[in-house]
Amino acid sequence: METFGQKIRRLRKAKKITQSELAESVGVDFTYISKIENDKGIRPPSEATIRRLALFLEADAEELILLAKKVPQNLQETIVDDKLAVDFLRVFPKLDKNQRGILETIIKQAEEKV
Repeated sequence: METFGQKIRRLRKAKKITQSELAESVGVDFTYISKIENDKGIRPPSEATIRRLALFLEADAEELILLAKKVPQNLQETIVDDKLAVDFLRVFPKLDKNQRGILETIIKQAEEKV
C-alpha cells in the first residue's frame, strides 16, 4: 500500500512540479516536502496543510488525511458528540469477517441514500 509520502510524490510528479513549487503553493518549506515524500519519521502535516496539498495536487483530501493516519476534524467531532459512534468504534475491532461484511453492505446502502 502506498504511504502518504509516496502518494504526495506521485501526485507532484504527475503534475510535473518541483518540491519547491509545491512547498511555495501550500505555504511550507521545500525541505519539509522532501521529508514528507521520503517518509522521514516526521509528524504528518496538519489537516489544513494536507487539505492545501490535496487542493493543489487535485487529490481527495479525505484520502490523504487518512493516508497520513489522521482523523479528519469532522469525524473527530462526530466521535466526541455521538455516543452511538463511540459504541460502534468500541465494538468494531471485535467483529468477525462475516459481521464486517454485513456492516459494509449496510454502509454502502446508506451512502446510496444520502
